Amino acid sequence: MNYYQFNAEDLAADDYFKEWVCGPTPETDSFWEAFLRDYPERYYQVEHARQLVVSLEQIEQRPVDTVRIDALWNRIDTSLSGSRIIPAERWLFRSNGWKIAASLLLILGVSWVGRLMFRQPERTLKSFVQPTNDWVETLNEASQVMYIQLSDGSRVIMQKGGRLRYKRHFAATKREVYLTGEAYFDVTKNPKKPFIVYANGLVTKVLGTSFRINAQKGAATVTVDVKSGRVAVYPSQSEQVKDPELKGIVLTPNQKVVFHRDNVKLDKSLVDNPGILLSDQEAESFDFDDASVSRVFNAIEKTYGVTVIYDEDVMKNCTLTLSLNDESLFQKLDVICRVLDAEYKLIDAQIVVYSKGCPVPTPIHSSQRTAMD
Repeated sequence: MNYYQFNAEDLAADDYFKEWVCGPTPETDSFWEAFLRDYPERYYQVEHARQLVVSLEQIEQRPVDTVRIDALWNRIDTSLSGSRIIPAERWLFRSNGWKIAASLLLILGVSWVGRLMFRQPERTLKSFVQPTNDWVETLNEASQVMYIQLSDGSRVIMQKGGRLRYKRHFAATKREVYLTGEAYFDVTKNPKKPFIVYANGLVTKVLGTSFRINAQKGAATVTVDVKSGRVAVYPSQSEQVKDPELKGIVLTPNQKVVFHRDNVKLDKSLVDNPGILLSDQEAESFDFDDASVSRVFNAIEKTYGVTVIYDEDVMKNCTLTLSLNDESLFQKLDVICRVLDAEYKLIDAQIVVYSKGCPVPTPIHSSQRTAMD
């Protein structure tokens, strides 16, 4: 059974899952503990499903006092016998009609009580070996961003509606957090203890860097974009994989990935507005005077940390004289391609420039130069 694909409702309806919740055995405990060790990002779905089963079990076991209910109906019938009721409503207030309507209200009430009961789980999951009070769960219900300082010094800026679950004190070998919603992470560097974010089926693993994750609840995609450092991202696997990172990709600054949850696909590209990665002292000047395209493209690569692919032989005669200090990366590329009668595409977070080349400049002989003078 591929339980990884189950949502909370599917799990709550599964007999093997209900057996574990209502009458756990060493076998079922071992199975579900192993499941959550392998797929910790499914914690919320499993916990929600467990609470559903517990609540429904309690509701079904609640005794019904039929004598008191019949007495209540009799009192209602008596109190209504002398009332003036318009014909259109008369059926509803007869004994059977009232019982049907009240039964519907009772069912709705039981559902409401069940929701309240979900907030008071009686049996915590043992699969997260650490005690519950070692974990902190923060929900940003404010209209502004929330700032969270983690025990290792890492900082999280969480947008409205975001939810973050993390340990008060991280384990010795890794730092794990669970995100729903959008948040920006500035992670303290620690090569011996990777920082791992689980978000809607996507795993983001870093040693120390800054990046943003947008993983809205129920959304079809998850987006990760990188500001600094290197980030490894890979999908959580629905089956045992020895090294799931081999199926992922590595992101560098100004790159992003969109994870499509339905077909477990990763699309890598540049961020919408790539930023300058150099300090003011290191920044390249984009004032060019008869500069070769190789010099121009090298300046772009160094400034934005991107790769520019072009045919050097075809464009060896192309030169540029222009100033592009105030333009964004894509504005720079638009101007350059317009001047050179070229075009560019973004392929796998790389800039690929297509050009027919430039004409060979006509040499000026000395006699022509003298005449021009």
